[in-house]
Amino acid sequence: MRGLAGLFLAGLLAVLPRLSWAQEAASASGAGFKKPDMSKVPEVGFVEPHLLPSRMKWKLANGFETILAEDHRSPLVTARLVVRSGWAAVPSELAGLADAMAELLTEGSLRYTAREIADAAQDYGGKVSVKAGPDAIVIETSGLSEHSERMLALLAEVSRSPTFPANEVELRKKNMKEELAAGRGDGEFLASTAFFKKLYRSHPYAVTAPTPASIGRITRKHIAAFHKKLFTPANVTLILAGDIGYEDAAKPVNAHFGPWKGLAEPVEAPAVVGGHDRRRVFLLDRPGASQSAVFMGSFAVREDHPQYYSLLAVNQAIGGTFSSRLMQDLRESKGWTYQVWSRLEHRLTSSIFRVRTPLRAENTGDGLKAIFKHLEEVRDKGITEMELAKAKAFLIGSLAIELETQAGLADALVQQKILRLPDDQLDSYATRVSAVTLESAARAAQTFIRPEEMTVVVVGDAKAIGKELAGFSEFPVTPVDQDGN
Repeated sequence: MRGLAGLFLAGLLAVLPRLSWAQEAASASGAGFKKPDMSKVPEVGFVEPHLLPSRMKWKLANGFETILAEDHRSPLVTARLVVRSGWAAVPSELAGLADAMAELLTEGSLRYTAREIADAAQDYGGKVSVKAGPDAIVIETSGLSEHSERMLALLAEVSRSPTFPANEVELRKKNMKEELAAGRGDGEFLASTAFFKKLYRSHPYAVTAPTPASIGRITRKHIAAFHKKLFTPANVTLILAGDIGYEDAAKPVNAHFGPWKGLAEPVEAPAVVGGHDRRRVFLLDRPGASQSAVFMGSFAVREDHPQYYSLLAVNQAIGGTFSSRLMQDLRESKGWTYQVWSRLEHRLTSSIFRVRTPLRAENTGDGLKAIFKHLEEVRDKGITEMELAKAKAFLIGSLAIELETQAGLADALVQQKILRLPDDQLDSYATRVSAVTLESAARAAQTFIRPEEMTVVVVGDAKAIGKELAGFSEFPVTPVDQDGN
């Protein structure tokens, strides 16, 4: 972790034009100052490749894995318990089951009530929260290092022996239905739901939101069985970052997780096969909507692919920052939207390149034309030297900032574990980003920026935008409902 803040600052300084002593003096006096030439392509200086502290990894006899990253700058410890299976392991008719189980893990255990769990976490200066994703369920907590044994004991209690009280199950189901109703009032939530349904089709990644019917089917028996299936020691990794050494970690880890029984392997999502070979447009009608929510994308590559970092730099130029082409054109120049982003988004067995934006209803057609024009230009001509230099500085610097905190370091290691990436993936990040060239970026753009194959979902007023949308695909615009069907 040494020098990460300095590394970020150095990265920024490397791309900024430098003022001479005379210019600085003139600026200070307010006379004779000549602005630096911002048209010149900045140079990115050398970046130290090793960003992370050393890690130690070990497994118990039952398969339980621990990864420890020591950081003694503050008397804190951050813990992440990663169950390497998520809602992709849930049948579609029970969509919402993984989220329900995640929320209920802290609502009671064999030894503690929900209130006692919260109090026990408060005793070591923290709290316990749980998140469910497509490929993992992650229990998060942090606290004072002097109470790390208490923290690990509580993590074991919450993960190994939840009771899922019947009254809490019914309350959670009621809350889920209310949360779903609120989500369905948001166009971007609806667009996201339909986008993943249409992109992934019959694959488990297709279902990102429950339905009232699927929530209604969930029972305490389902939740308990799902927990038993996923929460086994061989399917769990504990990540510790902070003020704790091996001796202080190994003893409580062995005491609280060593007796855990079960050797089941992770329940992983199957491989994603194929995509759309021609652009298709789907429309969810919201009569009278003043804006259109747009989600569009196609399949890309994982972080361990040889061309990934080149594609990452390309994405930065397209829509990765406020200075990107899409943001500068659609927001700053035309005022058609308040935000437009492109992203590389990853699952264990699939990655996608996607663009997301809300557009004014009257600008929906023109907005889509502009997005496709930018994508086609980058695919055909690549990005500029200036864009590449800015992308490198931003990517290296932003990771350095992220890894400056225990939580950021722990979360980066969580992502590395969930996606089954090589152990040195983060260590080599800066080196790989620095190695991207205009030529490699151009090849990545030509290979993976595929506007002609994109799945496009628009949520908006069909009467106002339906005819315009028809011009973006050789296939008829397909209507979908709020579940993406």
